[in-house]
Amino acid sequence: MASTDSPLKRLVSTFIADFASWLLKTQVQEARPLNIDLPGETLVADQVFRVVLADGRQVILHIEFQGRRSHPPMPWRMLEYISRLAGTYRLELLSVVFYVGRGAGADDTGHHQVQSPTGSVTLLWQYEVIRLWQMPAADLLTLGNPALLALVGQTQVAQPEVVFPAVVARLRQEPDRERQRQLLTSLLALITEEEWIHMVERSLELEDELMAESPFLRRIQERARTAGSLTAWQRAILETLA
Repeated sequence: MASTDSPLKRLVSTFIADFASWLLKTQVQEARPLNIDLPGETLVADQVFRVVLADGRQVILHIEFQGRRSHPPMPWRMLEYISRLAGTYRLELLSVVFYVGRGAGADDTGHHQVQSPTGSVTLLWQYEVIRLWQMPAADLLTLGNPALLALVGQTQVAQPEVVFPAVVARLRQEPDRERQRQLLTSLLALITEEEWIHMVERSLELEDELMAESPFLRRIQERARTAGSLTAWQRAILETLA
């Protein structure tokens, strides 16, 4: 999770309007980050945004990224986040947990409660759970949103030789060259298999113009080739971003 945490946060914050529209299941006008240091005893959330929906309503979107281990357990952490955010902003609130890495969050339903001794429910809280490792890559391709395609390397890829060239081809259609480079960088940073990285690299090499125009992507490619491993690829991306 450590190697993907920073790229995931960067991807979501850079393309937050796309992610907010997907997670909230509606069109949004804008989204801007809020303070992630929550009031009271020190508690820091991963990402919090104030989102303006297409109908003008303002809502809070809270996103957490979690690997296989969490202490305290994720449901109790989410209870703290949700109660602090609800009390602070007093707006409609959606909390989402992205579980990253095979097996992460396998038992988390996102629905939790504390029972009363009388048989009633004293406390109930819920949040959305997205297990990227269980999501078929085809589902992201079907959504047709380029910003979400950068997550493909964290999903279930049944036919990588088909999926990754298709993803690269779609991202190369982006008219904004800077947005295109950012998405390709995020795609590379979030891939979990070295063979898949080479598939993306080969697809990029087919577009000489893109590589020629992007010293950024060339630096990543040259550093990673020198070291020749998945870890080196990820390190090269993070070093180049820095």
